[in-house]
Amino acid sequence: MTSKRLLLLVTAILAEVAATLMLRASVADLRWIPGVIVLYATAFFILGLTQRLGMPLGAVYATWSASGVALVAVLGIVFFGEHLSIGAIIGIALIIIGVILVESGTPEESETLDAEVTE
Repeated sequence: MTSKRLLLLVTAILAEVAATLMLRASVADLRWIPGVIVLYATAFFILGLTQRLGMPLGAVYATWSASGVALVAVLGIVFFGEHLSIGAIIGIALIIIGVILVESGTPEESETLDAEVTE
């Protein structure tokens, strides 16, 4: 994964996490709603850019969604005083393990390009 792709993916993850936290905050204060809309749109736009740069869809989506789940869960504790059960903690750990497995099974760009050339 090149640094540009990684930077875009991290930016998409952070935008999605911020939007989700704002969505939670909007329960008490509707002024957060415009930020929710803008940041979700930004997250999906940037996620699309990662696809245009050739990142595999499965790896991108797995990383984006799992990172978002883990970060939102931890930040929900920090900002909103939410609690996680042991089952939730185990679930988040399994999600992270799943992403690692998806990433390890994703062919490198050079392998993907070689396969496309031979077809």
